[in-house]
Amino acid sequence: MATIKDVSEYAGVSQATVSRVINGTSRVSHDKKLKVEKAIQVLGYRPNSIAQALASSRTGSIGIIVPELGGPFYSGILHNLEEKLRRLGYHVVVTAGSNTEQGQRESVEFLLGRRVDAMILHTQHLTDDYLTDLENKGVALVLVNRFIPELAQNCIEIDNEFGGQLATEYLLRMGHRNIACITGPLDKSDARGRLQGYRKAIEKAGIMFDEALVAEAGFTEESGVSAMQKLLKRQHPFTAVFACNDHMAFGAFEVLKEHEIQVPEQISLIGFDDILFARYITPPLTTVNFPIEQMSAEAVQLVIQILNKSKRDVNFRLSPTLVPRSSVKQLNKVN
Repeated sequence: MATIKDVSEYAGVSQATVSRVINGTSRVSHDKKLKVEKAIQVLGYRPNSIAQALASSRTGSIGIIVPELGGPFYSGILHNLEEKLRRLGYHVVVTAGSNTEQGQRESVEFLLGRRVDAMILHTQHLTDDYLTDLENKGVALVLVNRFIPELAQNCIEIDNEFGGQLATEYLLRMGHRNIACITGPLDKSDARGRLQGYRKAIEKAGIMFDEALVAEAGFTEESGVSAMQKLLKRQHPFTAVFACNDHMAFGAFEVLKEHEIQVPEQISLIGFDDILFARYITPPLTTVNFPIEQMSAEAVQLVIQILNKSKRDVNFRLSPTLVPRSSVKQLNKVN
């Protein structure tokens, strides 16, 4: 059976570094963390979970709540979290809380009933007060893609505003001035952030914000179809569309195709998330990468630190990056 010493020798790091990765007691460089995780996987190392449970009254399980189990975005999050937690000797209990407050409250109660050691939550519907109350009652929790000021040390958030700004500024650099935006549901903070980034970029470029060029949708292909149809019916000219996630971009693309509007020759299109299918449509979709793997790694590191009552030393705010592909056309050279 592999030991910590075996893992340290395979990874080329000290046993103390291996222990820090496993227990999350302090920050370890990304390169060393990857080496340790690889060594754990290759050697099949498992912490003595039985001894740990007897010593700490823990179950060795982490609860995860996402709105839904289907689709490449949430499945990507679940895959990354489960893989990283399993390498550290934890099992996961996953529940889909649906897109309602009641459904997500029921998911929390389900996990508490299963006595999970901690929870990682990707939820927009549970109120700030409800989540703050859980933490005050001693529930170990980490929130991903959400920020609550009172729980700042429990949140791993994506800079959605910066991502929206990245996408819009890229379209501006490519010569577009009339840019439409398909937002997600504006009761969700990530959708509001991406819209704010869009607005900030166009106003910084000296362009007046036009509500007629904005259509609210629901982060799904079907809602992207509906939003794109609305934009075309309004007859406000535009040469580019920023869809605030890739699913809505796919829906918008289908509507443009039905109207025989070519992408990118007539309308340029950019999405957000960089899900797997984005690179395989024709033309491949320009998008903004949502750093799922990094977010998952930071969330796992943070939940271990919370459980061990050690210093919370993670990257709490992650920056998305632009992924240029062929769905955006340059209209003119901009100096």
